[in-house]
Amino acid sequence: MRPLYLILRILLPYVMTIFYRRSRTLNAQKKFNAQTIFVCNHPSAFIDPLVAGNFQMPVLYFVTRGDIFKWWLRPVTWASQMVPIFRKAEDGADSHEKNKDSFRYLRRVLMRKKSLILFGEGYTDDKFIRSLKPLKKGPARIGFDTMIECDWMADIKVQTIGLNYSHPKYFRSDVLLSFGDVIHLRDYKELYDQNPNTAITQLTRDLQISLQEQITYVDDKSLEPFVENISILTRKGMNHFHHEKKLTLEERYRYSQGIANRINEEFVESDKLQALKTKIDAYFKTLKSKKIDDNWVNRYQSKKSKNWTKEKLVFWLGTPIYILGILHQFLPHLIVKRFVEKSFRRDVFWSGVKLLVGATISTLYNLPFIFLFYAYIYPSGWLAVLYFLTVPAISGIFTYIQVHKFTDLQKFSKVKVTDLKELNEERNDLLALIKDLKLN
Repeated sequence: MRPLYLILRILLPYVMTIFYRRSRTLNAQKKFNAQTIFVCNHPSAFIDPLVAGNFQMPVLYFVTRGDIFKWWLRPVTWASQMVPIFRKAEDGADSHEKNKDSFRYLRRVLMRKKSLILFGEGYTDDKFIRSLKPLKKGPARIGFDTMIECDWMADIKVQTIGLNYSHPKYFRSDVLLSFGDVIHLRDYKELYDQNPNTAITQLTRDLQISLQEQITYVDDKSLEPFVENISILTRKGMNHFHHEKKLTLEERYRYSQGIANRINEEFVESDKLQALKTKIDAYFKTLKSKKIDDNWVNRYQSKKSKNWTKEKLVFWLGTPIYILGILHQFLPHLIVKRFVEKSFRRDVFWSGVKLLVGATISTLYNLPFIFLFYAYIYPSGWLAVLYFLTVPAISGIFTYIQVHKFTDLQKFSKVKVTDLKELNEERNDLLALIKDLKLN
């Protein structure tokens, strides 16, 4: 393993535990030398390789778009096991020649029983959406070229990874990785011998189907908001802001998949589903016009009151922890937020860059507290290090959650009761329709 990659493999699990509230991995391989080409969806740019690399065992090389390989970044890209792939539209007419060296290197990686990660869609949309673009043929070509080079003697495999975020942009969100069944390239030898292009096309189709099965896949992208809104109303899906905490992450993932599959199969021919969509669209349009969150309507429905005295009490009792959270994390948070959001115009890059830069800045900023703890609180090196590893993270998370909750409830307290009652009735009607269609 190269140095930066090794460091990330050691430190990322701790950082990811802080960034994500819950995480889950399904059907992952458990070998370091997996000799596998992993084909991943690409919903959120820079954070995707960090997540895909962190939550599994194999040693990985990352196939990355060539335009980020600036001369001054070469030490970083080399040390983190990144390999460039160039595209004609972005990198010029000589991209094909540049790729020859990269493909040759990738074949050597596979022959050494290491693994690759490729993001089969090729690029990330500006807006997060639970769907999948057509996969490129690059993974199939790299795999078959390697099999030809080793005379079909190696057992090179291909496996899809579905990255399922509650929302990739937000701190303390959730992520579930679902791995498809392992595909052995040897099984395509007869087809490849007959017609290489047919074999490449068939493998790419098989990967497309497999990857669709690992995510919440909405075939018609215009229906994706409809699927998401059903999840919001039932509070059972992968939505970050609207879900029941008692449900496991896998239950939410399965529910979200099931709703999408039903819509894919039945929407066009179902008058009831189309009518439901019209009514749900109207409900959420009303919420938007009145600046009301569905969480508030759901809260009023369960409590029949706008009272939030209990939450106020919890908030004010937590003041000592907030002081610690602000002391340890406010300045790093402010520096990272301003730097990242000014430096990257596309917000799909923000979460990944904030995670890495934030972890670095926070670590450097809080490092002196080890010595301050030792000098002024208790002269124990082990306790000082333990304080450094736990208190800044825990107090920062607690402060972040409580401040956002307090701000949200302040807004909720200003909503008119008459609006909440009307929306509550409309919401109950929608839930009855959802139950009638067995979508709950």
